[in-house]
Amino acid sequence: MSKHVVCTPDTFAAGIEELVGDIPEKCGEGCRKAVQQSIRKGASGLRSGAYGSSGRHAWSGEYMGGFSSAMTKGGMSPAGEIGNKAKPGLVHLLEKGHVTLNGRRTGAFPHMAPAFDDLTGYFVERVKECVSGALG
Repeated sequence: MSKHVVCTPDTFAAGIEELVGDIPEKCGEGCRKAVQQSIRKGASGLRSGAYGSSGRHAWSGEYMGGFSSAMTKGGMSPAGEIGNKAKPGLVHLLEKGHVTLNGRRTGAFPHMAPAFDDLTGYFVERVKECVSGALG
């Protein structure tokens, strides 16, 4: 009697598919909505100044009002993007700092990184809700 169980890749894939069932189809729309809700919340927070635009380095209304969100992919792998339509290059310069004409380096004013950190948790919660709804 053999002590090993042999499983071909096709058999393994069929077993996984049987376990998972139609969860990917059920979760596809929910994940798309989770991405959309997350990027909209992030863009809204950046427009309102929730991520570091107050105080001494308050940004212009044009810069703050330029934040927007857009879905970039659909189907089984939805993706979204938050950017600034009014001043797209300024986001990176403020976030990371930059070298000035006299060779000195400006200070960085991170505002996208805190928004990303905040939205990661929010997105994970939305996906958990979607998957638990599909399983339940």
